Amino acid sequence: MRKIDKGHHIQGAFQLGLALAAVLLIVSACSLPVGSSPTSSSLTPLQVLKSSANAMQKLNSVHFETTTNGTFLAGNAGTPATPTASNGSFNLKGSGDAVLPSQERSQITVNQSINLAEVVTADKVYIQNTKGQWYVLDKSTLQGYAGSNPFAGITLPNMNDWLGLLQHVQITDHSTQALNGENLRHITATLDKDSLKQLLTSNEQLSSVFGSQNIDKAIDAAKSLTATLDVWIDESTFYVHRTELKFNLSADLNSLIGASGKSVTTTFDSTVDLSKFNTPVTIAPPANAIPTDNPFVIFGGQ
Repeated sequence: MRKIDKGHHIQGAFQLGLALAAVLLIVSACSLPVGSSPTSSSLTPLQVLKSSANAMQKLNSVHFETTTNGTFLAGNAGTPATPTASNGSFNLKGSGDAVLPSQERSQITVNQSINLAEVVTADKVYIQNTKGQWYVLDKSTLQGYAGSNPFAGITLPNMNDWLGLLQHVQITDHSTQALNGENLRHITATLDKDSLKQLLTSNEQLSSVFGSQNIDKAIDAAKSLTATLDVWIDESTFYVHRTELKFNLSADLNSLIGASGKSVTTTFDSTVDLSKFNTPVTIAPPANAIPTDNPFVIFGGQ
């Protein structure tokens, strides 16, 4: 089955941000987490996270700004690894508006040079390619090209899906901190292999972006892994204003593809800022979009 690489990145960034928020909101749903520090707020981390989970489920619309950076370094195994030509990096920036649960418009820039746009309605997906031409597809069409539909629209994950993370995370409460001119409650989850894997694979859109088998293999083969998930919450409304996922992973390629003596190091940092909560938004389909049932035509593929 063929994959839609560029298309996956378009929807993946914002879906990732909302999923990250949902994960952190549920991981402390049972008890006050280990590692919490004194806070000037009268609310415990548990109370903040529960209230935020309820507030985000009722969200009608939101503006988002997202930045994702990553690097890939392959080299000879050892300390430190000897670099080879198989090195690379990527940068993705996006902004847009979402009307939940299924409408979205966004502008995406990949590696400072590739500019794309997307509009999602109840049953259609509109994509503008690098030449400025709009195309329109049925959402159901995309499911024939990918295991799930990465353009399905913005939905907040069912937080019951994340209950398995409870036994794998440590929560740290940083108290109230200033961010973008606002005082927000900052809470961090430190993730292990199991929780990071579940975070990336349990959500349908994230699994489309990364590929669940690739996620499992890479994380299982990791010789070292550090991963954190941060969230900043406004205690007056309990809306999540920022999420950030960061991880550094080093793995033995022999465990992945049988390349003896080779290693790979990956860094990933994705931040999503949310604002303009419940501000009225009208999302209109673009005019003169060309109908197609082949997503690869949009990006100049075969």
